[in-house]
Amino acid sequence: MTDEPANTEAANTEPTDTEAAPAPLAGVTVVELAHWLAGPAVAGVLADWGADVVKVEPPGGDPMRTIWGAVGADPDAPNGAFVAANRGKRSLAVDVTSGAGRAVLDRLLAGADVLVTNLRPKALARLGLAPAATADRFPRLVYCSLTAYGWGGPDEERAGYDLAAFYGRAGVAHETTTAGEPPAPLMLGIGDMFAAMTASAGVTAALLERERTGRGRFVEASLLRTGMWALSGSLGGAALGGRPRPPAPRHECATPMFNTYRAGDGRWFFLVGVDAVRLLPKVLAAIGRSDLASDERFADARSLARHRRECIAILDEAFATHPLDEWAKTFDAHDVWWAPVQTPFDLLTDPQARATGAWIDVDLEPGAGGTVPSVDAPVRFDGRARTTVPGPPAVGQHTREILTALGYSDDEITNLLPQ
Repeated sequence: MTDEPANTEAANTEPTDTEAAPAPLAGVTVVELAHWLAGPAVAGVLADWGADVVKVEPPGGDPMRTIWGAVGADPDAPNGAFVAANRGKRSLAVDVTSGAGRAVLDRLLAGADVLVTNLRPKALARLGLAPAATADRFPRLVYCSLTAYGWGGPDEERAGYDLAAFYGRAGVAHETTTAGEPPAPLMLGIGDMFAAMTASAGVTAALLERERTGRGRFVEASLLRTGMWALSGSLGGAALGGRPRPPAPRHECATPMFNTYRAGDGRWFFLVGVDAVRLLPKVLAAIGRSDLASDERFADARSLARHRRECIAILDEAFATHPLDEWAKTFDAHDVWWAPVQTPFDLLTDPQARATGAWIDVDLEPGAGGTVPSVDAPVRFDGRARTTVPGPPAVGQHTREILTALGYSDDEITNLLPQ
């Protein structure tokens, strides 16, 4: 990190509407054979970048559609995760376990650029989609598989959501849980979204390679390896003989300038001074205690760590005297590096998020005029943001349209539609 000002040319570009926003994957056709969150989110990123995504669903639909009802919430409430992962797609409802359904899938793949799936290896083999056989039949297809634990090894077929494979097995929960506290059973899908972005990068790399070679490639990602990559510092340290530890309780944090604190109104924030000795004089000036800058207890990083409890207690007492909004002005005036710990409701109005196009409006019912806010994919092109995008399709909304384009007759389509 440096103090050099960032290049703001792209960030100052005015947001544009959907038609004007860059769509670098326009013309790419993606077939999604996936459910829940991680797999659909891969195809969702590709759709956000302009690809035409056909979501192949069973007649009853992706179970993620009804997750709210399954956990006792209002089943008709907008599902933010489903909206984010499935907006802008087309839905084809067909039973791919039947011979007729597999024939439909084959026709789709014959004209597709990418297949995205999060089915387990044996399930894919039963559908005739083992990677080698699929490459023989569709040599230009980029085949992306996202699983919990990866292909090969004793746990290739083990079921696992991000809680199991990303948080638990990969060590993320251990390394982000305060020492002595139990890991939280999170249902946020964070690991799913990390893994989805990882797989999306693999897909785009394989598409670029195909431009040179004319052949697709089997692209594989897993929740386990994504979690391990996220912890590459800790895991690498362990492999080299180090002893990585989970975070200590905040009142015992060895780096008080890289710790959480609470303002007088109860709101939490981070100090983010990796170079503690450099930031400490600024923090002391901000709280009106510059006299402590010459205190031998805080003279260098080693002394500060040794006297961390005393330092944290001094800061706690000071920060409790004013609300965070007042501290924000004081911190900025003294060049203190900090960040608020925000709630989801705070992010709804965060001016920086708004200014950089993080929020978009999604049409839940295209043409009806109703929209809901959703977070856009975290990559912009040319600094331009989208504003309003089509929402997720209804189950089978585009079945007739897609089957007609594949050459099926009206009678054949009638026989394929759910009775």
